[in-house]
Amino acid sequence: MFKFAKYFFIVFLITAILPLVIMFLWNNSQMQKVQAMMWKNGMANGIAKLEQNLNNNLIIQEGEIQKKLYFTPKTAQNVKTIKTILDKYSVSTANVDILQPVSFYEKYNDTLNTCTLLPLEYNTKSLKICRPLDLQEVRPAGPYNIEIRFDKNSKATSVKNIAVDPMSTQIYDKTAVIFEKIFNLKTNPQNSIFEIKNNDNKIISYIYISIASRPSRLQIDNIITGLFILFVGVISSFIIGMIINRVFVLPVMALSNATNEIKKGNFDFRLTVKNNIELIQNIYNSFNDMTRELAAKEKLRQSFISNLTHDLRTPLVSQSQSLELISQKFKEIGLQNEYELAESLAQNNEHLLKMVNLILESYSFDSQKLKLNIEKVDLFELVEGCEEKLKPLINDKKVQFINNIYRGGTTIDGDKFHLTRVFMNILSNAIDNTSENDYIKINAHYDDKNVVITIEDNGNGIAPEDLKFIFDRYYSGKSLERKLGSGFGLSVCQKLIDMHKGTITAESEINKFTRFTITLPQHQNKEEK
Repeated sequence: MFKFAKYFFIVFLITAILPLVIMFLWNNSQMQKVQAMMWKNGMANGIAKLEQNLNNNLIIQEGEIQKKLYFTPKTAQNVKTIKTILDKYSVSTANVDILQPVSFYEKYNDTLNTCTLLPLEYNTKSLKICRPLDLQEVRPAGPYNIEIRFDKNSKATSVKNIAVDPMSTQIYDKTAVIFEKIFNLKTNPQNSIFEIKNNDNKIISYIYISIASRPSRLQIDNIITGLFILFVGVISSFIIGMIINRVFVLPVMALSNATNEIKKGNFDFRLTVKNNIELIQNIYNSFNDMTRELAAKEKLRQSFISNLTHDLRTPLVSQSQSLELISQKFKEIGLQNEYELAESLAQNNEHLLKMVNLILESYSFDSQKLKLNIEKVDLFELVEGCEEKLKPLINDKKVQFINNIYRGGTTIDGDKFHLTRVFMNILSNAIDNTSENDYIKINAHYDDKNVVITIEDNGNGIAPEDLKFIFDRYYSGKSLERKLGSGFGLSVCQKLIDMHKGTITAESEINKFTRFTITLPQHQNKEEK
């Protein structure tokens, strides 16, 4: 049922689904290009914002410190008092003489700190006020992740603090990771590095910034839409293929099988497949009417041919015996011319009798009344028997007869009588088409569960225009290179081989060789067929 539906399915895939797939892939690639451009622009924007936030963080801390110390008299500003006021900061003195506040970043105990130096008016020292940097305060707004590393090359041990995009923890992004793995979405652009320097302009740490790993909603919507279209297209193609298969293909297959049955001569075959399409049903009815008429005509023709050949066969047999007796009498009394004429008449009569017998045999095959008597057959002995029967012809032509079949080693299950008829027919044709000192060679070998037999001669050969028709009934050949006989012999051979569940083929080249290949199973059911 699915034999032809798959072809419609393939055609539909090529004509409908394939363009959708190409469009989907192209659209996805364009979306990835747009996404890459957005990442590039977004990264540049994120770096600019990060730098601005880092600078603003220093300014904000410095302003906050000065604001808290603003209402404290300068004379009362000592380390103890300031520590009380700035309880969230680390306060210490520094031997640095400055005239105005200075803010900078500093690495302290594997921590990146934001530090501010304030001048003390009552001595030459200054106050150093620091606190650990909170990355969330400097992380740019948007889908950015940042992390601090003190060692640029050792990623595994250098990460001290990470600030991630809060949106990247949503369920939506977990789904996006699945799409990323399935469709190989490029959602992990490379990090960009921002260097942090201290007050002496030395690099003390690195801040890595990257865009959060999240495909755009548009990209995922595009994938889902494309998958939905593909799914609908595949289901539609399957349904359309099944409809076409049921409505059109199955009826055509049934009609094709029916014509093959008619070709085999089975005129009793009838189409029983019902179809809702009126036109196809009318074709079925017309076909069945045609087969009924053919069956009736074939029965009439067989009856006519059978009666005719039977009526011809009886006088021919009687005439054959009479001509043989007459020719012998002419030979005894020394009438050479009359003897030769009688012999010629006897040969023609024998030929006519052979034709009548072949016609009768051919129709016995068509009626399928012939049964096979399966037994063990030694192919060497079978060929030897054929050679013995054909020895007069072989000697007359001086043909070299070569039997290469291994004695006693090549046996099959078959009907010895009918297989002998096959070999006799092929070998006699080969002798008729060979010249003096030509050869006829028979070989056999096992091939899996079969025996392959070849009968080859180097005679006239068969013309290419005849080769493909030699097993057709009534075909006797159009070319003059090789005698094909009456058109019944090889047809009968093929039917006998078919009844043995085997095959027979022929190949030839003019004036070079003709080779018949017969393939027969080694074993068959040992019951009458």
